[in-house]
This record gives sequence, C-alpha cells and structure tokens, in this order.
Amino acid sequence: MEKFVSVDDYEKSALQILPKAVKDYYASGAGKEFSLQWNKDAFKSYKIRPKVLTNVLKCEIGTRILGEEISMPLGIAPTAMQGMAHLDGECATAKGKNVN
Repeated sequence: MEKFVSVDDYEKSALQILPKAVKDYYASGAGKEFSLQWNKDAFKSYKIRPKVLTNVLKCEIGTRILGEEISMPLGIAPTAMQGMAHLDGECATAKGKNVN
C-alpha cells in the first residue's frame, strides 16, 4: 500500500487510476476558474509550524465553529457529482459525516 503524506500524494495516485472525464471534473473549476486559483493560492500561504520540545501527551484539536463544539476542524461542503468517487455518492458522505 502506498504511503500518502500530502494532498499532492493523493492527487498523483488518483490521476493514475481515474477515468479522464472524472479527472477533468475534479481538476477544474467553474467559468474561468478564478475561484479555483484563489483557493490554491490561499492554501499555499498556510504554514504548519511544528511545536518542538512540547508535551504531546494531551493533544487537543477540537474547536468551536459557528458556536458549535467540534472534535476536529473539518467540514464538508456541498459538492455535486460525488458518485464519481463512490458508488453511494452524496449518501455516503452524509453517512460518513457522523463517523468518529
């Protein structure tokens, strides 16, 4: 099994196995793709600053978003055509959102 350590690793692997129509859909954006480029640029600006010499016995990644406590800062945005990635499509995503 491949070891993935970054989003780019997942993308490279997926591009090797997905049909062309699916690759094209996932790799593109609407219209002139301004939002797609803005999102890519925004993510490039984030830096992960590792903490060294820090007690890691009690790590907590939970936070509050829109007034609701969540165990992990991860959200699911409405996205069409999920059936290209999983047979159950949007239903699988809805079911998976409650899995801890």
